[in-house]
Amino acid sequence: MTSLQASRYIIRNVISLERSLYNFRLQTTIAFEQETTEDVINAKPFEEIPGDVKIPFLGTTWTYLPFIGKYNHKKLHEASFKKYKIYGPIVRESIGGFYDAVSLFDPKDIEKVFRHEGKFPKRPGIEFLATYRELRPRWYKSGGLSVLEGKEWGEFRVNVQQSLLRPKSIHNYLNPMNRVADDMINRMKRLRNDLMEIPEFLNELYKWSLESLASMALDKRLGCLEDDLKEDSEAMRMIRAAHGTFQGMNDLLFTPMRLWKYIPTKAWKRFVEAQDDFAEIAFKYVKEAMERIENSKDEDREMTFIENLLTTKNIDHRDAITMLLDMLLAGVDTTSHTTSFALYFLAKNSQAQEKAYSEIRNLLSRGQPLTQKVMNELHYVKACIKESMRLFPIVQGTVRSLDHDIVLSGYRIPAGVVFMFQNLVACRQEQYFYQADKFIPERWLEEDKQHHPFLFLPFGFGKRMCIGRRIAEQEMLLLITKIIQNFNIEYNYEDIDCYYRLVNVPDKPLRFRFIDRQ
Repeated sequence: MTSLQASRYIIRNVISLERSLYNFRLQTTIAFEQETTEDVINAKPFEEIPGDVKIPFLGTTWTYLPFIGKYNHKKLHEASFKKYKIYGPIVRESIGGFYDAVSLFDPKDIEKVFRHEGKFPKRPGIEFLATYRELRPRWYKSGGLSVLEGKEWGEFRVNVQQSLLRPKSIHNYLNPMNRVADDMINRMKRLRNDLMEIPEFLNELYKWSLESLASMALDKRLGCLEDDLKEDSEAMRMIRAAHGTFQGMNDLLFTPMRLWKYIPTKAWKRFVEAQDDFAEIAFKYVKEAMERIENSKDEDREMTFIENLLTTKNIDHRDAITMLLDMLLAGVDTTSHTTSFALYFLAKNSQAQEKAYSEIRNLLSRGQPLTQKVMNELHYVKACIKESMRLFPIVQGTVRSLDHDIVLSGYRIPAGVVFMFQNLVACRQEQYFYQADKFIPERWLEEDKQHHPFLFLPFGFGKRMCIGRRIAEQEMLLLITKIIQNFNIEYNYEDIDCYYRLVNVPDKPLRFRFIDRQ
């Protein structure tokens, strides 16, 4: 062997060794970005992370149980505030006694986990949803984005996301959503009582949200905003089914030892009944939409969401329908509650409301439809919505799990532990936001008041960011803009907080006064 051949042999082996070491580091528990060996060695063990007392079979879930617990499971955000105050920025949990979790309040820790999540971010699936969908093969081929993991999730996401994340696709849905928002304004004017309040206004927002999503996704009006809508109508059944699904899922999360897997608990029965009812009605509408697609001769019209999905390559029609069902189901509660909180803060802050009205008046005449150009210029209105979501996001935060160990706040966290990001609590801390408990939309327009980018994440982050984000933003901006344009909003009752039903829900009636603007 010549010296040149020997050199090449050595180089090839060195490269091979380096590749092996690199792959080994990715698969082992010490592949920590920007961490030294000393950081890892000096990290304290997982068991030393502070938290509530863990007991057999229940873990720390006992703290939410009636009589023996110390937290109200309906006020999950209050429990998180208490834990942060007692234990600090990292808190150890044991959910139901069957898996370990860590609540993270420090945005630096939250960012670090997100930076480590890899090509296929792992968000622990909703096990009972996966189980239910396995029992209904006539409707579902896979569990959908809420359930899938790994490569299967990645392929599904790629196939469906263009119809929901491309701005151009979202703009195509603007006109039908505009018409629904106009109908909602007219309905609000008809429903006001002598106090200029709308009885059960939150229920009206549920109707608006379902109608708006159906008009966009199915190119069909369900009649949710009609005056003669019956309580036993399909639209109202879908709304109740959405509530029942969220309530059932919430109850199942707090079921000790996952009893629902072994016996049909009350929560499991409620969840299954709600899911069956919703799916049965939704599939009927989807079938009608598919028939319209087949019979349509207008090749120049814009394609609906379901058409885009059904004509996408590499996607089974059942998966397309699953995606549609998830969007309709999730959209009813989430968009309605987020809009509720935004209107509440505007009603409680008259200066911000008038500033938003002034911006709208300068850009849009009464009765004109909102165009994309106008919506792009509504900077202050968007800041109001954003500030409301900082104070009351629809969820407290999201969750992740890693396939390798990581060091956070000086503690070594083993692979497989579930990370629960506590963004709601973090966003209320003075160290991150000045006057953190106050509604100050201007903070989002001030370039010199930058906050940590992983504090405010109402739609999550990265590849598993909420796929319906752009739809939700457009839907809320449309209605809130039109409400401010038409009404001065007042609220003169007890302060509204939230309670937990898998998502955050206003804990008091929305007794807003809607006074006509001149």
